[in-house]
Amino acid sequence: MSLRWKIVLLIITSVVIAALSCGVVVRQSAAVMETNRQRENVTAQLRDAIAIYADTGVLTLNTNIDDEELPEDAHSAALDGQSVTTMSTIGDEDFLWAAAPIEVGTHSAVISVRQSTRESEELLAGIDRAVLLGMLGSALVVGGIGTVAAGQISRRLTLGAQSARRIADGDTSVRVSEVIDYGEDEVADFARAVDSAVARLTERIDSEQRFTADLAHEMRTPLTGLVNAANLLEEDSRPAELVKERVARLQVLVEDLLEVSRLDAGRAQPQLSPMPVDASLRSLLTTLDASGALSGHTVELDLQAGDARVVTDQRRFERIITNLLVNAVKHGGPPIRLHSTPEAVVVSDSGPGYPPDIVATGPTRFVSAGGGGMGLGLVIAQGQARLLGMVIEFANGEDGGARTTIRFPQEERERAEEE
Repeated sequence: MSLRWKIVLLIITSVVIAALSCGVVVRQSAAVMETNRQRENVTAQLRDAIAIYADTGVLTLNTNIDDEELPEDAHSAALDGQSVTTMSTIGDEDFLWAAAPIEVGTHSAVISVRQSTRESEELLAGIDRAVLLGMLGSALVVGGIGTVAAGQISRRLTLGAQSARRIADGDTSVRVSEVIDYGEDEVADFARAVDSAVARLTERIDSEQRFTADLAHEMRTPLTGLVNAANLLEEDSRPAELVKERVARLQVLVEDLLEVSRLDAGRAQPQLSPMPVDASLRSLLTTLDASGALSGHTVELDLQAGDARVVTDQRRFERIITNLLVNAVKHGGPPIRLHSTPEAVVVSDSGPGYPPDIVATGPTRFVSAGGGGMGLGLVIAQGQARLLGMVIEFANGEDGGARTTIRFPQEERERAEEE
C-alpha cells in the first residue's frame, strides 16, 4: 500500500472513530433523557388520575385498577405502599408502567397506567440514522480532502524518489529540490538535505577521480624509465630480483590506476561479440595457471552453462573473472570455486569472507579488505561489469567465505542465442 492511501486510510479511520464516539455519547444521552421524560409523563398522568378518582370515583386517563398485565413485582411493590415505574413487553411492543396503591372501598388495590415507548424508540432510531449519515458524510468529505492533500505529498515524494534513482544511476546533475518545486515543509527540507549530501558526495568522488587520474599519469613517465632500467640489470642476485619484482608490482598498480581513470571518465568502449561462457572460462583458467597469476592455487571448476553464449566484450569479462580469482587467492582461502550457469558466473572461496562494508555498498578504491594492496581489483571488476551491463553482487556464503556473482544482462543472452 502506498503512502498516499495509508494517510487517507488513517484520516478516514480517525474520522469514523471520532464520529462514532460522539454518536454513541449523543445517543446514550438522548436515550437517558427520553426515558426520564417518559417516566415523568407517566408518573404525572397517574398522579392526575388518582386525584380525579379520589374526587369523583371515576377512572380516567387510561388507568386501570389491578391490571392483570401489570408486572407482578411492580404490583407487589405498589401493595406495599410504594409508587413505582417499570418496563414490560406486551406482544411485540414495549410499555412503561406507573403504579401506586389506592383504597377501593374497604380494601387496598393498585392503580396503574401504561404508555407505549414506540415514539421514543422511533426518536432514538432517527438519532442513530443521523449519526450514521453524519459519520459517512464526514468520512467522505474529510477523506476526499485527505486524498487530495496526501496525493500532493505522495506525488512530490514519488518525483523525489525518481530523481534519487537517477542520481544513483550516475546523473549527479539532478536536483531533488528542483523537482519538488513548491512548499516550505518537511518534504522540501528533506529534498534540500539530499541535494546537499549529493553535492558533497559528488565533490568527494570528483576529487578521488582527479587524484586517481593525476597519480596514474604522473607515475607513468618515471615508471617507464624505471622499468627500462630494471630490465638492464643483468646481475643474478637477490637485490636485482627484488628490484624487478617491485617494479613489476608498481607497473601493475599504475595500469590499474589508469584503468580506473578510464572507467571514471567514460572513455572505455566495449567491443561486443558473442562469447561462449564455459569455453571462455576454461581458456582463461589455463592462461592464469600458466602465467602464475593464481600463485599455484587450484580452482575447482563447475561449468554448467553448456552451450550458452552472451554478447559481451570477452577481454573485459575475463578481466572481471581474473580480478575476482586473484582477490580470492590473496584474501580468501582454499578451495576456490568457479561456477557457471547460463545466467551467471559465481566465484567463491572458503576464507574469512567480505567485510560488511563491501557487502553493503560494494568495494571502494584505496581500501583493501585484506590489509594489502590498494583495493583496486574489485573496483575495476565492478566498473567493468557496469560497463558491460552486468550486475555484480558481493556476498558471503552461508558457511563462510566470499561469494561474488556476475549476472549477465537478459537481452544480451537473448541476442547471443539469436546469433
